[in-house]
Parts: sequence; structure tokens; C-alpha cells
Amino acid sequence: MVLGRTDTHSPGLPPAEPGLVQDVQCQPEATRLGLTWTVPPGDVGTCVVAAEQLAPGGSGQRVFQASTAGGALLLPGLLPATPYRLSLRVLGSNGLWSRTVTLVCATSADAWHPSELAAAPRLEPGPRMGVVLTRGLFGEDDGQIGWYGVIASTDMSLARPPRDAVNRTWHDHHYGGHDSYLATLLPSPFHPGPWATPEAWAVPVGTEDCGQAREICNGRLKPGSQYRFSVVAFTRLGAPETTLSFSAFSEPRTYVSPGAVPLPVAVGAVAGCVLAACAVLGLLRWRRARGQRRTHRPIPSHSFRQSFEAKSAHAQQAFFQEFEELKEVGKEQPRLEAEHPANASKNRYPHVLPYDHSRVRLAQLQGDPHSDYVNANFVPGYAHPQEFIATQGPLKKTLGDFWRLVWEQQVRVIVMLTVGMENGRVLCEHYWPADATPVTYGHITVHLLAEEPEDEWTQREFQLQHTAQPQLRRVKQLQFTTWADHSVPEGPGSLLAFTDLVREQARATQGPGPMLVHCSAGVGRTGTFVALVRLLQQLEEEQAVDVFNAVCALRLQRPLMIQTPSQYVFLHSCLLSRILEGPPASPRVEGTGSGSWRTLSAPSPVRRGPRPQPVAVADFAQACAERAANANAGFLEEYQLLLQAIPAAGSVPPPPGCKQDSTASYDRSTAWLSLEDEGSPPDEMPEAWLFPGGPSGHDHVVLMGPARPQELWQLVCEHQAQVLVSLCPPDSQDEDLWPTEQQPVVMGTVTVHWEAESSTAGWPCTLLRVTQGDSGKERRVHRLQFPSRELGPELPASALLPFLAAMGRSCSRGSGKPGTVLSHSSKGAAQLGTFLAIDQLLQQAGAERTVDIFNVALQQSQACGLMTPTLEQYIHLYQCLNSVLADGLP
Repeated sequence: MVLGRTDTHSPGLPPAEPGLVQDVQCQPEATRLGLTWTVPPGDVGTCVVAAEQLAPGGSGQRVFQASTAGGALLLPGLLPATPYRLSLRVLGSNGLWSRTVTLVCATSADAWHPSELAAAPRLEPGPRMGVVLTRGLFGEDDGQIGWYGVIASTDMSLARPPRDAVNRTWHDHHYGGHDSYLATLLPSPFHPGPWATPEAWAVPVGTEDCGQAREICNGRLKPGSQYRFSVVAFTRLGAPETTLSFSAFSEPRTYVSPGAVPLPVAVGAVAGCVLAACAVLGLLRWRRARGQRRTHRPIPSHSFRQSFEAKSAHAQQAFFQEFEELKEVGKEQPRLEAEHPANASKNRYPHVLPYDHSRVRLAQLQGDPHSDYVNANFVPGYAHPQEFIATQGPLKKTLGDFWRLVWEQQVRVIVMLTVGMENGRVLCEHYWPADATPVTYGHITVHLLAEEPEDEWTQREFQLQHTAQPQLRRVKQLQFTTWADHSVPEGPGSLLAFTDLVREQARATQGPGPMLVHCSAGVGRTGTFVALVRLLQQLEEEQAVDVFNAVCALRLQRPLMIQTPSQYVFLHSCLLSRILEGPPASPRVEGTGSGSWRTLSAPSPVRRGPRPQPVAVADFAQACAERAANANAGFLEEYQLLLQAIPAAGSVPPPPGCKQDSTASYDRSTAWLSLEDEGSPPDEMPEAWLFPGGPSGHDHVVLMGPARPQELWQLVCEHQAQVLVSLCPPDSQDEDLWPTEQQPVVMGTVTVHWEAESSTAGWPCTLLRVTQGDSGKERRVHRLQFPSRELGPELPASALLPFLAAMGRSCSRGSGKPGTVLSHSSKGAAQLGTFLAIDQLLQQAGAERTVDIFNVALQQSQACGLMTPTLEQYIHLYQCLNSVLADGLP
């Protein structure tokens, strides 16, 4: 598809079209919409306003059109709770029309008049403490209910819930002695549309470990106590004009601790799980009772329909149960930079704040220490940990930051999943030029080259130019226009078609940068879309999908990714629809020129075997023995799968001598050095790579080859490394790299001083003080030297374990998120690959109680081809890790 503008401009002074209307505001009511706007300056005649009623799928039917010379209009006679696409354009006195401004606005539902007290809810059958929400519980006109809550009470004498119970939490009940409290709060699961519209929704009560949390938390109930439950409905949260209504209390039920269930009862309960859905739920309860968190739950494509139907049974309880498990993932991670007062006004929503460990850092502007902040996170795709950037829709004050983000990260594809305004609320600032006139945001000028609107999406192409750099860049934007906030599309077909279009554009777009995806908050619709792209690739490569793990991985990098239960169910619906379509008749084979976007390409016609799954720590010794049997046949088969998988998502290396303003990679893992000495031959440049750490793990920068002081310490400063690991033999190291007690290392504005020799976890450690810039700001760096006698192509476990323990302890000093580690080897990639892999695997084993050597090796190899292990090195990873795990995790 070729995009192009139809505008033509002849020489001379042709008549000018009027400007666009500005500041369009929509005020919805039940049967009418009020529109206001600012008339553009100049000789303007009338403004024509048209309204189309949107049907499922996004098609529209014209229901209103009127002309006015003013800046306001009332659109009467509309249907309640119905979306309308509104268009405004101006007719100039010269007979020319302006370009059309469009927005989607929905009428509100009919006024809700709840009954004085709704009927009591029913409870889940059996001993389980769960309340069943039903559509129509608060009357047939309950379309304005936005949120439901469950009130729990131990007071058996109450005739109805006290109103102040909504202000009490589990903490007030457990520690403060209050009888009635708000146990849980959830968005309404009852939405229009056939794909996520249950008639009932089960809400378990008492499922969370709340500790000392004072906010709303679904904490454990008191064993042996009787509880009654009421449902409370809200039209909106936190607003003074909210309408609130209660149901009557349910019958009382005694809470029995899972550990106190008699054996015959437990056996009977298991024997009673005849249906597949009951088996799924029983399995989940059993795993939670054992305190294990199993994040990998792959489902083969041939079994997906059966799994979907089982989870849809009993008012989709299994889906809800999974989503409840995911709600807590990642929540404990620090967001200190986002919470800093200097950055508070840069966040669109105060509860959607990026985690520190995965936030995208902008280049810091001189004199502004917080100018590196933008509300955005790197999030993982199928085969690369930084395949996407998830970000909020920009605010007026962050438009410059948004385009800095696009430029610095070399983004070539922007996916926009929202309209600018919905129901009178601005969801995203208009961040591109309205016409062919370029607009400058900070140091970046944006030209609109092409625009092609369609029924459900619009494609645009921009040209970017930086005032300080000569090169021009082209960026594609694809905007999906029929997905309302906190909701789901009418069906999977339109989103699947849009996703295929995005993947096709990504494959055709040259450039190493990640894909940037945003909606309004950058979590709900954004998370659903990113998960769908990732899972479609997994489906093509493995003929299986792991939805739970995909969402878990996203939520570890950015909070609230996939925001509502209905979005989680809809994601499954999209995958089911694609699976039922069957595989493509003739899969495409990608060429070699599509860069890192080959991660999103169609599968190769060569069918690969299933990828190895993560291995539980307790089963790792047995897994090693099985692979070593028959002359290492299992290792050989797995290694061949690794070599097949590596080209599927390989990235294009930058040209020799590539220089960028920052050492941060923007091939998403390569940390390129900006050499001050332009006479340096390209083949003498050291190579540096950035590997992001997990939510509680440290980022890792690895530096290969001989390095000069300015190269080493530039990386330390720009990545704020806290620990410097040397894998170079002491006798081969350049003395100029390190300061002595008498002589510091000085490079321009950076000075490195020797401060002390110390010991960390029994390991010798040198403490260095780095002073940077004219401000004299100081920071400490710990240097650890791997023992020279152990330096070989394969690092032994006996030395690795204590050394990694010392490194980890140095990283965690005085920091919530562990500091960055920079590891340097002058000999090449083999040692660094082993060192980095064992470090990552031990972090994974401690956090998840599983290890996944295959995927760790795959991600390293795709990020840095030099780290692709030989068969011997791959087997050594298993043997080394098995030796470490045999003595127990540190």
C-alpha cells in the first residue's frame, strides 16, 4: 500500500484553504451531545458538523448534519449509551474546505435510579468464599455502573450494610476491629459485545496476603468466623457526584482455613471435580496452597479451544482467577523517579507510573537532572527483552519529550490505540502536524508526508529532522480508532487485521529501534496489543501459546499491562479466532534486509520442533541426566533447535565505526561508544552490549576487547554502573585504566580516585570514587577481579558462585533496584557469555524457582552474535548450573 497526499500546489499564490477548528470539546448526555470548538482565524464562512452512529466493527451510519457560523452546536435525538463519530470542517469564503477534524464521543446511559436495597447476592457453592455478581442485580437500567465492590461483615445483626463500610479496608478489619469493610473492588465485567459479556461473574474473597497494607486489599478471612457479603455498585470512583447502591447481605458462611479441611472432605472435593473447568480451578487452588507461583502455562494450539471453553464455564471463573493472580505481579517494584515531585506533572494518571528498572531514559539536558524522565518502559516481545516501548499518550507539556523518545530510540513505527478525545475527555494530545505545515517540538521538526484514513484505522507517515543532526528519518504511525478506553473491540476480527497490518509495516521498515505503542495510559489497550503480537509470534513458531506468562512478563516491566478482566478474556478470544482460521496456506519467507523486525515475521517453512520448556529447580539434576544420556543426544537436539531459532530474530549490526551521542544502545542491546578520537580505526573499537535485568535484578553492560580509559569510564558514567567486574588477567590489563593510591585517572571532566581495598562476601574488592563534571558530583564504584587462575574459556562453578555472591552484594548496597554491573573481558565473548548466563539463570532460579537455559542462551545470541555458545559451552552451562544448584540456592 502506497500512502500519498492529494494536495497539489501550483506556483504563485493559490487560494488558501481555511485552518482546522481547534479545541473541540464534547459534552455527552443520554440523548444528545453538546459540541464546542474554536473557529479558525481568517475569512471563514460556515462550519459543517456531521454525526455517524457507529455499529459493531466500526462502520457508521449518518444520523445528523448541520451548519453553523458559530462555535457551538447541540446534536439532539440520539440513542443512549451509543458511540458516534463526529466530523467538523470549515467552508471558507473562497469556496475551499478545510481538512476534517474527527472524534468519537458516546452518549451517556439513561439515568440510573437504583432500588433502595438490591436483592442479596448468591454465593459460590461449596466451602469456597466467593460472591457471584449477576447482570441486572441492581435493576435493568444498570448500564452506568462502572465499578463493583464486595462488602464483608462479621456483624450478623445488620439489616443492611453501613454506608461508611466502603471507606474501611481489610487492615481496619484485621487490625482495627471493624466488623464491615470493602474487601475488593473491580471494574464492571458487564460490557456490550459478544466476546466478553458474561451474565454472571464470580468474585473470590480472602485470596491475598496483605501484610500491613492500608489500601483496598482482598485479605485473608479469620478462620472459624462467620461472614456475610453484600455487593456495592458505583457509577464512578472518587467523584462527588457518584451514585452508590448496596445489595442486601447474603446468608452467613463460616470461613474454614484451607489447611483445616478434613482429609475426607478434601478427597471428596477432588473426586467431585468431574468437569474440565473444575479440574482447572482445583489445580490452581492446589498450587496456591503450596505457595508456588507457576508462571509458565503453555497451551498447545490443538488444545486451545478446549481450554478456552473450560475457562469460559461457570461465568468465566478460571479467567477471573488467573487475572486475580496477575494483579499482584510486579507491584512491589520501586518507581522512585516517577514519584519525584519534579516529574509528577509529566504523568497523565497518578497511578500509572513506570518502574525504575525498565523505564526508558532520555538523554539528560544540561542543568536539569530530571530531564531524562518520560513515562515509558521497555517491554519484551517474543524473542527480545526490549522489542517494544510502552508509553502513555503525550500531554501538552510532554510533546517534546515524546519526540525525543522517538528520535533517541530510533523508533520507526508508532502504534496509537486511542482517539484524542472520548466522551469529552482528552485521552491523548494531538502530537503530529495537522496538515503539510511542519511543526517543531523542541529540537525535532516533524513533517506530515502522507495520511490514509480507513474505517477502523488511519495510516500516517512522518519525516523527522533534528536541528543538531543532518540525517532525516521517516516514521510510520498506525492509529486504531475503534477501541474505547477500558473496553474491548466488538470482536477480534478488526484487531487481528490491524495487528497483521502493523507487523507487515514493521517488516518493511528499516531501522534497529523498538516499536513504540501507546494508548492513553499506555497499559490497558497497549498491554493487550503487545501481548497479542508476542503470542501470535509464539503461536507461529511453537504451535503453542502461553498467555499467562506473556502477561506476567509484561507486568514485570510496566504496571497494569492488560488492565481489565475483559481485556484478558478478549486476548484469548483473538488467539482462538486465529487458531480456528488455521495456518496460512503459503507462509512468507523473509529476506535478510528487514532488520530487527524479523522478530515479528511469519514462520519459516522449515518446521521446528517445540522449544524446551523451563525446568523446575527441584528437577534440574534429572533434566541434566536425561539430556546427557546416549552420548549427550538430548543436548545435541536442544542445541540444534537453538541454532535454528537464532536467525528467526537476529538483528542487523550497525556499520563499523558507528558513533552515537549516547552509549545507550538503541539497537536495544548494543551499547555503542561515542569515541572522541575520530582517528581510531573501526576494527580497534571495543564492543559493548546492554542486557536489561529483571524487575529485581541488575542491568548488565558487557565490554569486549581492549579498552582505553575514556571508553571504559564513559560506559561507567553513562550507565551509572555501580560494580565493575574484570575478567581480564591482571598481567594483561592496561595500567592506565585503574587509579592507584598516588595517581588518579583523569579524562576530561571525569576523574577516578582509588579510595580503599575492602572485602565483599569474602572477596577482595577495590572501592573507587568517580567525580564527574564541573559540579563535582561523586559516586562510588566497586571493582571485582575474577581470579586469573580460573580464567579459561569455561568458567568453573567453584569460583563463579562466591564471585557472583560478592557481585550481587555490591550491587544491592544503598539501592532498591540493584545497580548496573559492567563486565569487561579483553579475550572476547566466551567468558562473558558464560558469566552473564549463569548470573541471569541464578536470578531466575531465585525468583521463579525455574531455570530456562535455552531462552537465556537464545536471547544472548540474538542480542550479540559473538555470544552464541558452542555445543561444549552450552553443555557447560547445564553442568555449571547443576553444580551450583546441587548445593542449594544462595
